[in-house]
Amino acid sequence: MASKFVMVCETNNDAATTASEIAPNVASNPLTTGASAWNAINNMASFIQTQVLGRGIKVTYFDTAVSASTTGTFTDAPVAAQTMSINGVTFTARASGAVANEFNIGSTVTATATNLAAAINASVTAGIIGTVGATSSLGTVTFFALVPGSAGKNIPISESLDNFTLADTTFSTGGTQAHSTILSAGV
Repeated sequence: MASKFVMVCETNNDAATTASEIAPNVASNPLTTGASAWNAINNMASFIQTQVLGRGIKVTYFDTAVSASTTGTFTDAPVAAQTMSINGVTFTARASGAVANEFNIGSTVTATATNLAAAINASVTAGIIGTVGATSSLGTVTFFALVPGSAGKNIPISESLDNFTLADTTFSTGGTQAHSTILSAGV
């Protein structure tokens, strides 16, 4: 499994000032999955390095961060048109023909769980995209924060699906960060 880390930066400047100072350094390098993503990260790291030299910034680095998660288990099929909500986004069960933020009820609990996880992973709705992912196994769906560490610890989740039980109302499992290191100057 790949290593994950979370870096939190705090600055004494307001958000607009910080954004305006970072933007020129990364504007020509959009954050993508391509090679230019590394250039953007490198430029941001260079900016942060200059800020640590006395303008008041605290950088906290966490390695071995674990994503927050929770599970939900199907014991039988839900009823069509029933819903669940993840981080304020509604997902609706459908007998067939599911489209965005909908999932088809399968012929087994395993198929239904697989369809729900696929719908979450395919969602392009704010609150889900870049925030929440899902996997499934034997009728159980694992919902997890895409950003490891405490950032996803309190993502809300609820359901009104027959034959489905959530382990919790938030992503309460995991969400930990170990081996933290803090570098600060002027804070």
